[in-house]
Amino acid sequence: MDVVCSSSGLVSIKRPRGALTKIRQVGFEEFVLDFNSFTGGIASKKNREDTLAHWREHLQKYIAEINVQGFRKRIAIAPHFVKKQEIPHMESLKTELVKECIKYAGEYGYEYIVVSPFEGNSLEEVMSINTDFYLSLVEHAKEAGVMILLVNALRDLNGHPLRGFCSEPAQAVAFVDKLNDAAGAEVFGFCLDIGVCNMVGQNMFHVVTALGERLKSLYLYDNDGVHNNRLMPFFAANGAGSQLDWLNLIRGLRGVRFDGPAILFFSTTLMALSPSLRYIFLDFAHKMAKYLEWQVDMEAVLDKYSSRVLFGAGNMCRAYMKCYGEKYPPLYTCDNNSNVWGNEFCGLTIHNPEDLKSLPEECAVFICNTYYDEIEQQLRDMGIKNPIERFNDEFMPSFHFTRLESDAWKGQVK
Repeated sequence: MDVVCSSSGLVSIKRPRGALTKIRQVGFEEFVLDFNSFTGGIASKKNREDTLAHWREHLQKYIAEINVQGFRKRIAIAPHFVKKQEIPHMESLKTELVKECIKYAGEYGYEYIVVSPFEGNSLEEVMSINTDFYLSLVEHAKEAGVMILLVNALRDLNGHPLRGFCSEPAQAVAFVDKLNDAAGAEVFGFCLDIGVCNMVGQNMFHVVTALGERLKSLYLYDNDGVHNNRLMPFFAANGAGSQLDWLNLIRGLRGVRFDGPAILFFSTTLMALSPSLRYIFLDFAHKMAKYLEWQVDMEAVLDKYSSRVLFGAGNMCRAYMKCYGEKYPPLYTCDNNSNVWGNEFCGLTIHNPEDLKSLPEECAVFICNTYYDEIEQQLRDMGIKNPIERFNDEFMPSFHFTRLESDAWKGQVK
């Protein structure tokens, strides 16, 4: 998975250089092109004419700055309006803008564009309206060489959020396949808005695995399941945990080997901060992005190596053996505790770390201990040139219900 930074709350379309420079400096390599930043003013009667007249001019300058900064260009978001904005001729205006933005996305080198659906009075009406809408975009997408990504949406009933357009995974799968059959090519994929899933109480694992290879992107953010705010992941906390099902989301993404762009939204969190703190917060956002990439890609990294050993003979090693020991068997584990060398732990012989010096060069060492930096430095100081990876047991397919304490740990060593 590659986490892509969103521009919401960060970048001015008229003066983008400063913000884009800061986003690049903290380490983000990819940046979403959100056409709503340029066309959003259409929803305002005061700004409508000016926006329609000048948004293309701002877009060209913006793209030029993205190129200067060296951002990877892969995913864009098409303009979207809602009924309550009361925009004259909204349906035809949005359709024409989306077609134009598909063309621009292709010209600028983007692979995907997320296109949100129209609203309707009933789910049946929503599906009917959007079938015609999406099929009207097929030739434009083919000509531009861009894949259109559908996105799940909520439906409002007297102020209560309900499952709306393509919220049911079976419905989403059938709809994407139906559109692609009609297009005669793979023109459509799916972008999963995990905040929408959380608002209607869906099991993330079931949704992700049902979508399978149709899943090309994610809207990645947190909310409390009541208010559809866009918070930094893990920030919708209640007690000691988040109110979004991150465990099953990450399990599902690992299960389908998701490797697409995930758009990180955190505009609600940013807006709560003083403007003087927002760019400082970017560094944390990048660290969050790398953490989520690490977690989602965990099994793919295991699969990358033909042989591996573990470093650590404790809870994390035990979790590894429970979940991955059969599929990705280690040669052995090692530990700095000389009292356990030569013994067995979870079916593995515990070695002296010095034995790592005799490993074949293609064999990877997976650190199963939270002292990642210290252990990696130890191994490099020993002259170990093998790949060193970091295993983690926070989001596992299954768990032990008890963790080993010091005395219990000794009892596991034979």
